[in-house]
Amino acid sequence: MCGDQSEYMYGVFVTFAFPTPTYSAPAPFGSADFYNETEFFTDDAMTKSFAFGLDMRYSSTGTVFQPYWVDYSNDYVYHNVGTALSAPDGRLHTFMAIPSCDNCSTWDVFYDFAKVGTTGGQPGPSSHHLMTGWLLSGMSGQMGLSATSNRVMYLNGNYQFQRFGRSAVTSRAPAGNCSPGANPKYCFRFDTAITTSPGTGENFVVSWDVTKPMVSPGLVAHPAPTSGGAGLDDTASLEQRAQRLVDAHLGGKR
Repeated sequence: MCGDQSEYMYGVFVTFAFPTPTYSAPAPFGSADFYNETEFFTDDAMTKSFAFGLDMRYSSTGTVFQPYWVDYSNDYVYHNVGTALSAPDGRLHTFMAIPSCDNCSTWDVFYDFAKVGTTGGQPGPSSHHLMTGWLLSGMSGQMGLSATSNRVMYLNGNYQFQRFGRSAVTSRAPAGNCSPGANPKYCFRFDTAITTSPGTGENFVVSWDVTKPMVSPGLVAHPAPTSGGAGLDDTASLEQRAQRLVDAHLGGKR
């Protein structure tokens, strides 16, 4: 899902949970990765950015769940966050990025409200564009993903977190060749949905919901998710906590 906001965005807040992957084949040579990533662009040409997310890596020893963030200020610098897990922990997790100070071009990155790093100098202290979603590398047809929900908010010019209007987002989901007799390597799809809530004059995006069923040539995959997933009440308390952190860090409204 892409969010293209006409007003300046001064930060981003994402709530998600570790999903459950499934496999229909042994691990291949090397590894296969699912990435749940949110990328925040700091120039209109979308050439400079930073990103954060979750890497689920499948190998002969099982699945490893590793949060991370990436700094694209000058090149590509990858940072692991915390300790990797061997199974979903059943918790909601958060990533957040806000300018290091008012009008700073460096950004502080937080995971579960703990600061985990600071970017190098970006083109500016604001953005008009972000992307969030899943990328699969390897075992396309033989891997599945339970229902997930990325709840993404942006920080407006008054340093208040806001939801995207439905008209400000677009979405795309891959659908590989799953016709009878096709190579399973290229038989893949993501079932996607956008959960919204009504607002004044427009629906607002609550979550970007994704499921990846295991699909084989000629077989019908599972239906797309129809809800925003778990923990709306828990998510609301995390969003309130994020706003308090911003108020303390950046001094509230401009």
